[in-house]
Amino acid sequence: MARFRQPLSLLPTTLLPTAFLLVAAPAMAERVGVLVLDASGSMWNRMDGDITRIEVARDVIDEYLHDRDPQLPLSVLAYGHNRRGDCGDIEVIATMSLQDADTLAEQVRALNPQGMTPIAESLRLAAEQIPRTAEAADIILVTDGLETCEGDPCAVAARLAEQGLAIRAHVVGFGLSDDEIQQLSCVTEQTGGELFQTHSGAELAGALSRVEEVAADPEPEPEPEPEPEPQPAEATLNVPAEIPAGSEFEVSWEGPDDTRDYITIVPAGAPEDVYESYQRTGRGSPLSLTAPDALGEHEVRYIHNDTKRVLASQTVTLTPISAALQAPEEIPAGSEFEVDWEGPDNPRDYITIVPADAPEDAYESYQRTSRGSPLSLTAPDALGSYEVRYVVQQSKRVLASQPVTLTPVSAHVKAPEEIPAGSEFTIEWEGPDNPRDYITIVPAGAPEDVYESYQRTSRGSPLSLTAPDALGNYEVRYVVQQSRRVLASQPVTLTPVTASLMVSEPIVPGGEFEVKWQGPDNPRDYITIVPAGAPEDAYESYQRTNRGSPLTLAAPEAPGDYEVRYVIQQSRRVLASEPVSVGAGEVSLNVEGSAEAGGVVNVAWQGPGRYEDFIQIVAADAPDDAEAIREARASQGSPLQLFAPPTAGEYELRYRASDSGEILGRQQFQVK
Repeated sequence: MARFRQPLSLLPTTLLPTAFLLVAAPAMAERVGVLVLDASGSMWNRMDGDITRIEVARDVIDEYLHDRDPQLPLSVLAYGHNRRGDCGDIEVIATMSLQDADTLAEQVRALNPQGMTPIAESLRLAAEQIPRTAEAADIILVTDGLETCEGDPCAVAARLAEQGLAIRAHVVGFGLSDDEIQQLSCVTEQTGGELFQTHSGAELAGALSRVEEVAADPEPEPEPEPEPEPQPAEATLNVPAEIPAGSEFEVSWEGPDDTRDYITIVPAGAPEDVYESYQRTGRGSPLSLTAPDALGEHEVRYIHNDTKRVLASQTVTLTPISAALQAPEEIPAGSEFEVDWEGPDNPRDYITIVPADAPEDAYESYQRTSRGSPLSLTAPDALGSYEVRYVVQQSKRVLASQPVTLTPVSAHVKAPEEIPAGSEFTIEWEGPDNPRDYITIVPAGAPEDVYESYQRTSRGSPLSLTAPDALGNYEVRYVVQQSRRVLASQPVTLTPVTASLMVSEPIVPGGEFEVKWQGPDNPRDYITIVPAGAPEDAYESYQRTNRGSPLTLAAPEAPGDYEVRYVIQQSRRVLASEPVSVGAGEVSLNVEGSAEAGGVVNVAWQGPGRYEDFIQIVAADAPDDAEAIREARASQGSPLQLFAPPTAGEYELRYRASDSGEILGRQQFQVK
């Protein structure tokens, strides 16, 4: 029967991805992971603080990938990021191997949510990533929604439970109603997993941490009562006599190595069926175990799994451990600071900063000691007395603590007092440059957590922002990312912008034409041609204004009334419009005088007169795509001269638009 847990709050974070799966075999077998990330359209939903789920998820997944054990093989799947409405949009973005956290985090940040939520098929594909060599696996599903692809997660869970491999599936629901979480309980009930219901980023992180701990140190599977068998061979152990509390230590052993035999460490004199940290003998000799965070006499035991007999035991003494910390006595609020430390560096031990006198299990920003010394932490955006602590992960015991004081920080921003609407402008700033702090522009008086165009302060000073395409009073702000606190603000006024257009005519259908323009040239503004009266957000052929003036556009194929428009990309607002007609206009050709074979033909003509156009002589019955006998560019003006064909006969003059190939005019004439 699955166990149901209400919200947890264990590990620091802001929010986890809307839905992902983690597959991890327990420490007794080869541990592997499969992360399946929900990149469906719901990831663009906004959370408290007006930030989207995908933005928060990218940050949290980044931290997760850097914080996990890099020696644990990992595969990553994502769905819903390539196509809308496609239930088959599931992709393995990283095959099973040891992963580089930075590279993998960049791949996750590149996902663009837009599609469906195929939970059942993702469960099935996640299970396929588990190597056949794994003895057991834990699947963790974290989701803010239910199946949208007519799949049956319950049926998939049932098939997983029937496999020879021991698979537990856990479900962590984020923001799900009681009814929705119960609809997914079948997954955990059929596989023996745990069911969590969470409603905040901290609770979601806590649930994930809890399942990780369960996966890392599971209970041995119950075995049926064995039938009488011959007694197993004896075993021997070789272990250090003294072991630092909570540390990893090696055990050399000899023994029968029967199926699922294991080595464990327990308090001295514990019953034979008691175990704590353990490893299967199938992993060879020597093995690594983690000692309890305790003191005094314990026993390392070889356990014969089939008979539950202790085949060998060696007494060891767990000895005290200590740690030391060195951090600045005063730390600017919200800033990154370094901590030098010494300590046991037991598995998953960490350094954190918390309010003075906080409970032992409290934590805020933290780093694992496995990252070495010194470590970088981010101070809370707060003031007053805090403590930097070395914490033993296994017991949450504080091994060392140093008091620190968080001090005030300030900032200053300098921007133009008046900014053309929609334009790019420069801001000079001074401030703490805390991790992910940013500069933004917002309407005057907007709440502190509102932002529009922004840039991270890590890009240096000055920074460039794009003003909204709006008018009136706005503010440029320095914002502390961690707390969304506005540290500095300057009022600015957004002023009107104008544009003008000059179009060269006539415009030949399917041809090209030139547009001279003046305007603000805001980022990604463009010139386009559309049918007369088309909506503001309509566009056909276009060119970005950053290509300069004049620009060349492709004309529509269909003649008619059109508009050439200057459009502000940010708001799709039409800043200037010029009505035009697409058509060749009046085109005429006339041979002046008589034309004699081998002589000269004088041609008077009227038409667009573009460089790309040609006046041609062809045979009278030649097809429209026939090669010219003689030709000259229309840009030479009217009249122009052509060499006459060498033989007498009936011929045709043609005015050809070379860019579209269309014949705009023709005239029969005779060569004598």
